[in-house]
Amino acid sequence: VNTLKVSKIFSNIISRMAEEFAIGVDLGTTHCCVGVFDPEKNTVDIIENQYGERTTPSYVAFTDEKEIIGKNAKDRVARSPANVVYDSKRLIGRMFKDEYLQHNLSSWCFRLIESEENTPLIQVTKNNMAVTYKPHKISAKLLGYMKKIAEQKKGRKINNAIITVPAYFNYNQRIATRKAAKLAKLHVLKIMSEPTAAALAYVHKNQITDCGNILVFDLGGGTFDVSVISIKGKDITVKATSGNTFLGGRDFDNNLAQFIVEKLKDMYGVDVTKTETAMWRVNCRAEKIKLALSFERSVTLDLPNILNDGREVDLVITRDEFETINAHLFRLCLTTVENCLAQGEVNREDVERVLLIGGSTRIPYLRDMLAEYFNDSDKLAQGINPDEAVAYGAAIEAATFKRDKKTSGQRINEVTPLSLGIDVMGNLMSVVIARNTPIPVSVTKTYVTVSDQQKEMALNVYEGERSLVKYNTKIGTCVITLPLRPPGYPVDVTFSIDANGIFDVGCNTETGLYSKLSIDYEKCVSLKSDDMLQDAINNEAKDERENQVILSWIRLREYCIHVKTLLTYKWEDFKDVDKEWLEATIEETARWVRKNKVREGSEMEESAILNKLEEVQSICKPILEQVGYNASDLSIPELYKLYQDQPLHVHLE
Repeated sequence: VNTLKVSKIFSNIISRMAEEFAIGVDLGTTHCCVGVFDPEKNTVDIIENQYGERTTPSYVAFTDEKEIIGKNAKDRVARSPANVVYDSKRLIGRMFKDEYLQHNLSSWCFRLIESEENTPLIQVTKNNMAVTYKPHKISAKLLGYMKKIAEQKKGRKINNAIITVPAYFNYNQRIATRKAAKLAKLHVLKIMSEPTAAALAYVHKNQITDCGNILVFDLGGGTFDVSVISIKGKDITVKATSGNTFLGGRDFDNNLAQFIVEKLKDMYGVDVTKTETAMWRVNCRAEKIKLALSFERSVTLDLPNILNDGREVDLVITRDEFETINAHLFRLCLTTVENCLAQGEVNREDVERVLLIGGSTRIPYLRDMLAEYFNDSDKLAQGINPDEAVAYGAAIEAATFKRDKKTSGQRINEVTPLSLGIDVMGNLMSVVIARNTPIPVSVTKTYVTVSDQQKEMALNVYEGERSLVKYNTKIGTCVITLPLRPPGYPVDVTFSIDANGIFDVGCNTETGLYSKLSIDYEKCVSLKSDDMLQDAINNEAKDERENQVILSWIRLREYCIHVKTLLTYKWEDFKDVDKEWLEATIEETARWVRKNKVREGSEMEESAILNKLEEVQSICKPILEQVGYNASDLSIPELYKLYQDQPLHVHLE
């Protein structure tokens, strides 16, 4: 019995130690890194893996007997490319038909298939059988490995972690990251944005108390984030964030690999893309050439027997060529910086420091470009490892969560990187909380019903920057039961995000009816690459045109609602006119409206809608004027006001 008691006590001590300990994990596209705060040294210990490396390649290889993670997994790609999975961060939380995913399908050696839920599944072969994995399960294996090496180094169990994601990850991607952590048996204290973690690392490592505005330029292996952050005393305040979850060092590698492929085809008449192994060798060599060109002006392509015909390749690649073939990516990086500064209302002259994070920021052209843009090379911050800064900052925040008194105690004030809103008539996006709004925040807007005797209102909540909800990401639905009233019945809708990142949607009516939806919306949020923001920029003209047609369709539908409501609630006023003709016209038009929803926003659609509006108005207007009404002058809320101000004889058919 005593032995059992001692064992139980010891188990409880171990459990408490695990609860009191937390790690910071940078779950990167190409590499992962884990850190633990050391209170004795007041610094972060970046944990080495079994090879003595401080970062681990984000690769998982599958064999018949086991799973291999990290460096050894990456080394297996050349001999078993279809069974080595990487870039899971670029897949997590996405739909299979996502245009960015489809655009990059050919760049992966492993196979992707579509699930019944329209999400991507990674297919590998084990024991001659096809096995599928969801992307977050691959991320879970990476997190489990980082947890394991931290436990081995610290000699204790670890249950808690802060995990970083791109600032521009959307709701679905963050939820998928949480699922991955749960599978890895990690309790997520917080999902933290990578630029904010890097800023915290910079502040802690350099003991900075006041730095004004810093710009975090985070170009990793697979994602790109820019944040404008203000540092004043203990407050780290995010002013604006922007980014692209499909822009990173991998894209520079892919462009260089394609350049090499074309060169080999032109010079030797060999297409290496036809051989999977040869293409992977080119991809690997392209990555190494990119790294070498950060220090050399030219590099020789060293790929023995790549042509597979006895001939050797004599090809030299220069830094100038690398910069030329990636010119559009450099421009995109700078455009994102400009957009972020504009959104944060910060002039470039007011940026005190530019913090370069991610291995790709070692590219000389990028550094020169930023030094020229900010007109001062001294603004490029030194003294922080771009590969480790994010994990370092996450570890500091993890220690703060566990209340270690020796941590900085910085207060982090985040923003919403994507707009939040609801689906309204015409499937338009009505924004409630705009992107880059400081958190915590609460915003209330009033919406009205559009149907007579509407029993409930379903508020479909979306995240994104496009004006039509079909292009944005749906993250939940809040339903409220309503009293039976005419169109125009008001419902107050409140969006709230608290300091812990909990997103609540509440709606209530004047009669006291109330409904609430809680969404675990991470406070540092936010894809769909420059995602959603870049989508909005790229499709601005198209959206404007489609909106114009939808607004015409709404005018026609509202006109039908106005006339129908007057006929229903003011029926006694229509005794001396041709009420039946009015009713028949409105019913026929309402059927036409339901059948002819806007699909493309074409001129033909708009012309048909405007013709129908003119037709119905020509019939209804003279009759309505006989009884003193003009349906065009009444908004839907005013219809309900008529009901409130003048008790009406309700006629329900």
